[in-house]
Amino acid sequence: MKLVMAGGGTGGHLFPALALAEEFRRRDSSAEIIFVGARGGLEEKVVPKYGYELRLFNVEGIKRRSAARRAVAVFKAAGATLRAVSMLRALKPDGVIGSGSYSSAPVVFAARVLGIKTAILEQNALPGLTNKVLGRVVMKIYIAFPEARGFFPASRTVLSGNPLRRQLLEKLAAKGGGKDAGGNGRDEKFTVFVFGGSQGATAINAAFLDSLEYLADIGAGIRIIHQTGEEGFHLAEAAYRRKKIKAGIYRFIDDMAGAYAASDLVVCRAGATSIAEITAFGLASVLVPYPFAADDHQTVNAKSLEKAGAATVVSQDKLTGRTLADAIRRYYADRAFLKSVSAASRSLGRPDAAGIIADDFTKVLGRG
Repeated sequence: MKLVMAGGGTGGHLFPALALAEEFRRRDSSAEIIFVGARGGLEEKVVPKYGYELRLFNVEGIKRRSAARRAVAVFKAAGATLRAVSMLRALKPDGVIGSGSYSSAPVVFAARVLGIKTAILEQNALPGLTNKVLGRVVMKIYIAFPEARGFFPASRTVLSGNPLRRQLLEKLAAKGGGKDAGGNGRDEKFTVFVFGGSQGATAINAAFLDSLEYLADIGAGIRIIHQTGEEGFHLAEAAYRRKKIKAGIYRFIDDMAGAYAASDLVVCRAGATSIAEITAFGLASVLVPYPFAADDHQTVNAKSLEKAGAATVVSQDKLTGRTLADAIRRYYADRAFLKSVSAASRSLGRPDAAGIIADDFTKVLGRG
């Protein structure tokens, strides 16, 4: 089997594609998988580390650009599509899967022109422009949120979930899914895991540190795991020292599965990958959507969980130490509420997403 994975730009688009590639390789060690992305994108640094071949095109996004820059972007996309046609003719892949972002469009369109079987991954509740367009022409659309169904043809859309890294899934299985909702696990204290993505989040870091002033009366019963990002590490370290609070402070956490498994409550952004991981572990969460994400899609992601009773959402414009403390205190004080939200979160988790997609697309390829 030979597959092309197209897209990237951000971790939210790239890592699900890597997780899916990993699943195909797990099933067929001889599978040949080639990634295609944009010069300067995250994929340029990350994909080679995973041992996959990477091809790069010179493309750029269209949204939020001046008329002149949009014209340049369209010209680049046209050129990239022609080069993609030539590349795919030479590679002769069995299928092409787009993982979102503008860099996926030329390759998926080229595959469609050549009659190669195609699919896309849509990680968010509110699809981006590229996938809205590609959804009209591809053979399969794999979505992570039910809300995305309305943007695509029902007959070609599969609610699969968002593929997760096998390393995380193996640790999830080994740890038995983490602590019981209510605090029964590796640490008897109520454990709050705070992070803002791999780079941290200044607003979340600041609000959480401020929230500790309002949680002082229950502070002895709370354990903190805080991934600050590189820029926020020293400020957070100094703040904890000044407040005389012991906390696990990290610039970056490699073992996210371990952190999830030790936690009762997560405070974080509402990116698709974070939500997929949180729900796989069945964790309650306080979600603070990043307000500058494209089309404010993180708010739509977060509201999807809140509507299902699986999270509490605090918008960034209302994020203060007090509001965050109030949200955390409710989970700490009301363990029945914690269990209810955790159960709702677990019901939304789809840890088998990569397997569902691999099964279905294998059938599309006529190999199932």
